[in-house]
Amino acid sequence: ANAAGKSASVQAAVHARVADMQESQQKAINELRAREMKKQTADAEEDLVRKRLEPKLKAWSEEHGKKKQLRALLANLHTILWEGSGWKPVSLADVLDDSKVKRVYHKASRVVHPDKTGHLDAEKRFIAKRVFDSLTQAKVDFDEGKA
Repeated sequence: ANAAGKSASVQAAVHARVADMQESQQKAINELRAREMKKQTADAEEDLVRKRLEPKLKAWSEEHGKKKQLRALLANLHTILWEGSGWKPVSLADVLDDSKVKRVYHKASRVVHPDKTGHLDAEKRFIAKRVFDSLTQAKVDFDEGKA
């Protein structure tokens, strides 16, 4: 903005607007850098958690390289979830009926859904994310009649 040839008050207003604009640009850049730094830290933390927990989660969700069925995942969910997750263990007998499978699946989804686990620490978020993905895939297979 060129303020040359304008009155003193207009020049002052133009300079003030330019200064405000530069200040808000710098503030936005700093906020962006802080968010990126926070994300990098969270990603690094998740990598550490992944390396440590991947074998345990794989053992829970797969057997001999093949994905477990929804009923088996739900019946063993208590073995993989963290203390205080709010999950009450169910037995395989509890999920023999299809309607009960769906009911228990929805309860499990509420415990591990990404929207419900954002406040947890990285380890619990990682477990919840993997459990949610495994349950969702098993539910798709269940609905298609594979399970």
